[in-house]
Amino acid sequence: MKTRSAVLTVLLLTCDMVMVAKADSVSVFSSAGTTSNDSASPTQNIDMNPLWASPLAGSSWVSYAPTGNPSDPDFVEVPNGTATIFTATFTLNDTVTSAILNVLADDTTNVVVNGTQIFPAKLTGPYPVCSITAIGCLTSTEGTFTTSQLAPYLKDGVNNIQFTVYQEGGSSYGLDYAGVITTSVPEPATMLLLATGLLCVVGFAARKRSAGYSPRPPVFA
Repeated sequence: MKTRSAVLTVLLLTCDMVMVAKADSVSVFSSAGTTSNDSASPTQNIDMNPLWASPLAGSSWVSYAPTGNPSDPDFVEVPNGTATIFTATFTLNDTVTSAILNVLADDTTNVVVNGTQIFPAKLTGPYPVCSITAIGCLTSTEGTFTTSQLAPYLKDGVNNIQFTVYQEGGSSYGLDYAGVITTSVPEPATMLLLATGLLCVVGFAARKRSAGYSPRPPVFA
């Protein structure tokens, strides 16, 4: 009986251990090195318009030219009607357990996750500085997306989040985004321990059968 109890204890401990998983976090953020675009010029970090919200934590305002601060001697004013697609590409491993993404843009942007638009750009104006409703360039018009909005469209493997940034009201132009995506990956060692525990139980049962073991009938007083 002691042997059987010991084996069952090992199995229970193994089952507890298999619930342990390794959490991996991937940061996505706008910068010259992490964001591509479909213009003829590479993405660059830009000086922000003084009226914009400060860059999100760990990120930089980006564009394909120095389009942020009108006081910059190299400032480029983007023509109205411009729509440039900026892309963040990253790899996830296994199932998404949590996700957060914050987005700012001048004048506005949509958000597309692996080909599915989860938020449309606000193209109806007005644009005193940028869009007066999310997504715009001010803290009050910041777009915030959580797990329920992002996870259904994220996948194990290579992912893309795209932002089509629109110029509708002249002057400054740019994009800023930052977020963290967490996935849960089972540890291979725990899977091996589970398999070992199951084999022990099977082996124990087989030995009992070969020895002609049968349960002792209950004794009634």
